[in-house]
Amino acid sequence: MNGGRSVATRIDRLCAIDHDILGLLQVHRVLTTPQLITLTQRPERTIDYRLARLRERSLVDRTRPYAASGSAPFYWWLTRAGARLVEGTSPAPGKGTPNPLFLRHAAAIAGLHVALCDAGPSVGLTLSEWRRDEDAWEDWSGHRGAGRIRPDAYAEVHLDVDGHDGVAGAFVEVDFATMDQARLRAKVARHRSYCTDTIWWDRHPCCPALLLVTTSEARVNRFLAGVEKDRPRPSPYPSEDPTHYEELVAACAAVTSPEDAVVAPVWRASVGDAPMSLSALLAPDVRQYRQVVARVEAAQRQHDEYQRRQLVHDLHRNARAVADALGDEEAAAAVIRYLFAGPLNVLNPREQWGLDHLDLVEQTASWWAQAKADAGLPAPSSVLDAWRALYRECWTAQADVLLSGNEAARRADPRLCQPAAALAAGGLADDRELQPGSPIDGRDVLDEAMAEHERRRSAAVTRALKDLPLHRRLRTERADLEAAYDAEHLLVCPSCAVPCNDDEPPGRSYHVQACRCCGGALVRLVDAPELPPPLEQSLERIAARRTRLWGRQ
Repeated sequence: MNGGRSVATRIDRLCAIDHDILGLLQVHRVLTTPQLITLTQRPERTIDYRLARLRERSLVDRTRPYAASGSAPFYWWLTRAGARLVEGTSPAPGKGTPNPLFLRHAAAIAGLHVALCDAGPSVGLTLSEWRRDEDAWEDWSGHRGAGRIRPDAYAEVHLDVDGHDGVAGAFVEVDFATMDQARLRAKVARHRSYCTDTIWWDRHPCCPALLLVTTSEARVNRFLAGVEKDRPRPSPYPSEDPTHYEELVAACAAVTSPEDAVVAPVWRASVGDAPMSLSALLAPDVRQYRQVVARVEAAQRQHDEYQRRQLVHDLHRNARAVADALGDEEAAAAVIRYLFAGPLNVLNPREQWGLDHLDLVEQTASWWAQAKADAGLPAPSSVLDAWRALYRECWTAQADVLLSGNEAARRADPRLCQPAAALAAGGLADDRELQPGSPIDGRDVLDEAMAEHERRRSAAVTRALKDLPLHRRLRTERADLEAAYDAEHLLVCPSCAVPCNDDEPPGRSYHVQACRCCGGALVRLVDAPELPPPLEQSLERIAARRTRLWGRQ
């Protein structure tokens, strides 16, 4: 009972500053009196008094290690009772006083944290994250192997680089000349694998550097010489990996003066480098990280664009089947219009349209992939509605071009006959066919062609009658000869319906004449397929259809 009342009394009499001190000792394990003063932003007299009170309650303990000159500050840590109070669990039993090496090492790590918090802002470094010991350790396992890094701490700072806020991270190693060079080189090798395998990519906002804080410049030189010796030889070929990152490993001899490690030019990344400050050391690393991010984003955009282009190409190859499977005339017409109008290539506007309407292309491709496996699977209403909307938008735009009274339409250009007939029937035409260059007067072309044909026909029929014997001449009708001449010599263009006279000799049947308007191959009128109707008739049907679709002229 007395013991219980004693513990309760110890807890009840603690104030806010006491809890702050205990919490800081729990985080950092060991702190000196000056470090506690800096972290709590309280007067030295207040901290000394509170620490003495906590020590009286057996919540903290202290020691003053030997100093070669002057006197060392007190080193403070939590007792088992203090740890139980802060953490809520009883720690494992141990020695009453920690090992002096541990005290020195833990206080040095805390000193770096204090220096970054206190002096870092004066040189443009703002500490945003700090983890130490096990909280900073990382394990990984990948296709290249597995590994573990065990730094003394992980620090993440913000700094201004080229006018923009940058983030730099670092794994910190504190060395009091207790680690041999082989162990240090092994740490560097693991860090290099960590960077090469891009383990950091999903864990940190940048690739952490490896910073060694040690005791002397001679030890720094030996460490950096080993780093350079173990560095893989650079490839003579440029790296194709966009995540390729040149890891940063640096060292300084400021383990006993952490503030110098933060603000003074004491850092070197190789033996021959001039000393530089921590902010100057980390700035190029931030720039390199930005370059890596830019390369990765560019590679991702290139990959995504390639995938999108492949998607458009796949639909292009199956455009006819996709149009038939949609089961809707308007949607099918839009599919043919946008996915099947000519071969696709990088410069083709159809492909660019597909990239601009990626959502519709992806939905159509997803449905089509299922429809091939499940014949008869209807297209989603969203896909049909989107294709119909595209059809009506495109058809209306093309109809407006013809109905707006452009020069080609006013002059009844024969080249408009076929695209106008397609629009009148509800189809879509090529935009280039609706506004041909150098409009042709269709009426003049038709009159000239028929006049030339009739002149040649009259001369040919007159010669034929003259060559006939009198008795046959009297029994031969001129109209019959004209009809026979037309069947043999009257050609027509299937696209623009412009006639032409073919008065070539019989031995030249292989000769193919071209249309004077559109350049298409001419065929004999008697063998010609169904010709497009006159332009005026198609325009009337287009205007009526537009009214039905939109309810206006």
